[in-house]
Amino acid sequence: MGRSRDIGRTFDSGAKKRIKQKKQEEFLKKQCDNSKDDFTFPHSEVSINNINSSFSNISSTSTSYSTIEKDQFDNSFLNIKNLDDIKAPIISTSSCSSSAQSTSIIKICNQEKDNNFFNNIAVSIANDDINNYAILLSKNDSVQPLVVDLHDPACWPQSMSHTTQIQIVERGPISILDIVFLLQKKSGRTFSIAHYCKPMSNGEIVDRMWLFYSKTADRVYCFVCKLFEPTLNTSLANVGCDDWGHLSHLLKCHERNKNHYINITKWIELKNRLSSSQTIDKEFLAVFDKEKRHWRGVLTRIIAVIKYLTKHSLAFRGKSDVIFTKNNGNFLGLIEMLSEIDPVICEHINRIKNKETHDHYLGHQIQDELIQIIAEKIKENILSKIKQSKYYSVIMDSTPDINHQEQVLIVIRIVLMNSENSEDIISIKEYFLTFINVHSTTGLNLSNTLKNQLDEYSLTLSNCRGQSYDNGSNMIGLYKGVQSRILQNNPRAFFVPCSAHSLNLVLRDSAKSSTKAITFFGYLGRIYNLFSASTHRWDIFKSHCNPYTVKKWSETRWESRINSVKAIRFQVKNVMHALSEILQTSDDPITKSEALSLLNEVGSFEFLLSLIIWYELLTEVNIVSKNFQNPNMQLDVSTNILKGLIVFLEKYRDNGFEKAMETVKQLAIAIEIEPTFNEVRYRKKKRCFSYGSVDETLQDPQQNFRTQYFLVILDSAIMSMSKRFNQINNFNSNFGFLYDVSKLKTMSDEEIRKHC
Repeated sequence: MGRSRDIGRTFDSGAKKRIKQKKQEEFLKKQCDNSKDDFTFPHSEVSINNINSSFSNISSTSTSYSTIEKDQFDNSFLNIKNLDDIKAPIISTSSCSSSAQSTSIIKICNQEKDNNFFNNIAVSIANDDINNYAILLSKNDSVQPLVVDLHDPACWPQSMSHTTQIQIVERGPISILDIVFLLQKKSGRTFSIAHYCKPMSNGEIVDRMWLFYSKTADRVYCFVCKLFEPTLNTSLANVGCDDWGHLSHLLKCHERNKNHYINITKWIELKNRLSSSQTIDKEFLAVFDKEKRHWRGVLTRIIAVIKYLTKHSLAFRGKSDVIFTKNNGNFLGLIEMLSEIDPVICEHINRIKNKETHDHYLGHQIQDELIQIIAEKIKENILSKIKQSKYYSVIMDSTPDINHQEQVLIVIRIVLMNSENSEDIISIKEYFLTFINVHSTTGLNLSNTLKNQLDEYSLTLSNCRGQSYDNGSNMIGLYKGVQSRILQNNPRAFFVPCSAHSLNLVLRDSAKSSTKAITFFGYLGRIYNLFSASTHRWDIFKSHCNPYTVKKWSETRWESRINSVKAIRFQVKNVMHALSEILQTSDDPITKSEALSLLNEVGSFEFLLSLIIWYELLTEVNIVSKNFQNPNMQLDVSTNILKGLIVFLEKYRDNGFEKAMETVKQLAIAIEIEPTFNEVRYRKKKRCFSYGSVDETLQDPQQNFRTQYFLVILDSAIMSMSKRFNQINNFNSNFGFLYDVSKLKTMSDEEIRKHC
């Protein structure tokens, strides 16, 4: 008997509400404590970010995920107003929980306004079956989606859709036997697996298949009542039972409950219908599976188109973003082509035309989103390889883009230990990471940019074993350059300048050391400009010169100028005939003047001698430059090649001029040019004082050419080679012994320590 004033009361009194609220708070606290302290995933992680890996693992059947609207939840027994406060439980899959195990993390991201949930989030569960989880969605965009474990009855929603019930029935109850059950602090008891069986009066043992234990809540549930009638007035059907001392009596009472028999009947009937594919919503499930396969096929083809365009560096969009219109870009053009041969895209296009769907996934926003997702996935793969290799080298360079923004690119070079499927066990790989806009190219700013970017990628600077940049003063400066600032933080990050760029600088220094050399390359540029400025003049050139054509040399890659020199070296007579024809046929006075000037210069003996000298020099340098660009180049081989180039330059300095004179005389006779230098009258300079000595002027034009031109460019090249490649020789003296196996076997420990 209660209080007299409670008789006839329709609603619970305040005291009962407070008692009920207290029980709810104790239950939620226990749920939270169990999930935080006692249960963990061993070495597993739940992530929302891996969209590709998770999406590809989703089963094509309707049992993969369950989409349940939160608005359908009956959470009155917990009195929870905000479903965002509910956390997905963390469950143990091992036989014994341990605090040393790594805790699973469930990351839940806000769902953007997109009807297709899998475009925005995905679940990646390590060491577990992804089909054991359900995703609970909401119509409200501000509400976060939840991930629940279908094998844990404590995680089931109070109100669930028929699709979720089918998923749970197909999995069925699982009797957990191989774990150590938790010990209650108050009673000192634990759950016993003997409760899974019921002893009959005749001695027969019957399995209680409907009894279900929850690891997260440390409670037992009735599988059928929790599934079909969770509001039943019994703890086994809603909040679960953890009264281990009276569990046997409670189970016997529950088995005699009429509603329990009804729910068991529903379970058996639904299970039989599922096994024979005769469920009530069979047609609905078939339509659901067909729709799921359709959208998965559409997304697969859209991603394939995006991968093709990005691989070939083709533009996506055109002037129009509407399909089947002119100038709508490469992306929509490929979709139109697929619609003619692919039934999935054809059906998708028909739905768009018939306005059956508004979610076509062909807009530029979904393109940008998919490109970003693919790029992030590729970057994650690259970073995982770098971290697996541990040690790496950095290559950095800067250049302005078309918008006049200075951009820095970062490339990482590693020694990759390939997988079993690869032919090579070990290979050297270079991976491009990113472009970075910078507003200052000082050594301080670039070094800070590099260190910040490495920190962002979680790459430890102490594991850097090499750095390579161009030969700019902001990069190679001894005190304020990028390489010196990196060396201050990591002395083992050895700096090696770009060898190919260093060779270009060697030739640039040689050419700028002599006025005649600068003039020579100026004439080559004028010859190209004269012929290429007009299609008529280009036809005249091609009619006389075959197979080589004049080339425009590069300002930064000096070894490429060999093509410009080669076209004239072996076609001097033909080039002169082409210039003569332009001089005779052209009506433009500027063109006639230019052709006459170039004809006189090309027909001079000094120009022919310069042509021979530079062709031989550029040929040797080009061979070395191509070898340096070989990805399989080794340190000892590159050092030997550089030594060979220096030896060639020294020998050519001593004997090359006489050989060049013999060659140019034969060439001059062949093209009917007098093989002599032009006589030049040297001007005497007025001197203000007579006490100073007068420099002797060379009157012989051949000796003057040799001393003022030939020896100057050779001495400049040899000195620049020794200066710029001295660091490579030092590295070879330290690490070169690693390439000589026979020497390495005979070296003593003390000798090896000297190189460490």
